[in-house]
Amino acid sequence: VEDAPKAVDVEKKDDPKKGNKAGILEGIHLFVEHNYVKGIFAISCLFMVEVTIVDYTMKVLAREHFAEEFPCLPFDEATGEAMACWNAETNSAVGLSTEAIKSFTTFMGFFGQATNGLSFLLSFFGTSAIIQYLGLRITLLLFPSICLIVIVTVRMYPTLNVVFAAMMILKANSYALNNPTKEMLYQPTSSNVKYKAKSWIDIFGARGSKALGSVVTNAFSTSAVELIDKGSLVGMCVASFLIWNATFMGKKFEEYTESGFIVGETNDDDDDVDTGGYTEVNEGGKSNNIEMASRQNDEKETSCAFYDDDEIGEEEEGQSLSGGEDEKHIVATV
Repeated sequence: VEDAPKAVDVEKKDDPKKGNKAGILEGIHLFVEHNYVKGIFAISCLFMVEVTIVDYTMKVLAREHFAEEFPCLPFDEATGEAMACWNAETNSAVGLSTEAIKSFTTFMGFFGQATNGLSFLLSFFGTSAIIQYLGLRITLLLFPSICLIVIVTVRMYPTLNVVFAAMMILKANSYALNNPTKEMLYQPTSSNVKYKAKSWIDIFGARGSKALGSVVTNAFSTSAVELIDKGSLVGMCVASFLIWNATFMGKKFEEYTESGFIVGETNDDDDDVDTGGYTEVNEGGKSNNIEMASRQNDEKETSCAFYDDDEIGEEEEGQSLSGGEDEKHIVATV
């Protein structure tokens, strides 16, 4: 009985799912390593510190405004009883009256409608036209400049109507101007930056910036006057930094696009992101698949081998030497 063909040892590749996982640490590593990625982070997230401060300021002013317009009283003339917001033990108001709550809710609903409507109009009619007319470099400067003007205006005129308009302008322009321009900044970056660093920036960077803004508002939440006074200073500092950062990023973007430089590109290339670190090309520039097939073809004991016609022996044609001798013996006996 002939021996079974021996299995050819083929070098096993690691499971792509086990290697090169796009985790949080890789996004942080790319963020620390490249200043360009840090700049994208600043444009994507730091403006949320200003938005959080102005948003909280608007809500505080709105609450005070409607509390004065619809005060909480110990006696409700309509029902003849004390209002639900009045504490009889302390003989003081502990919240907003029902009418004040209704007015505040209506105010916030109108704010959402106005902001989304303005965002839609700017995005539909203004975004592409502004970028084409001004160019990305100047457009990057536009949003932080608007932020600085808005913060200064709120500091000078701290009324509910002014803060309402300021907040609406900030939110609408963040959707219509800031978001499209920050996405364009990813053009001269590698796949690692686009998928690993970007996910970290969008998730953790954005939430961290909102948390930082909440820290500021909590520190100066004792009164609306202190919040406007101290909070506006923080907002002005952030806006000034974003203007400098936009200047830097606009210059780098043009430099990288003209030279063809790719931020975050490595010798391994970024195709390994999709294959889990496995590549079909070896160090010599040859295909690993072709080399494996060639080795199998050289092994005569494998069923995958192919031979030329002049290499086929008697055994391959079914005419073994042992079979020939048996036939001769039978003929001689007969």
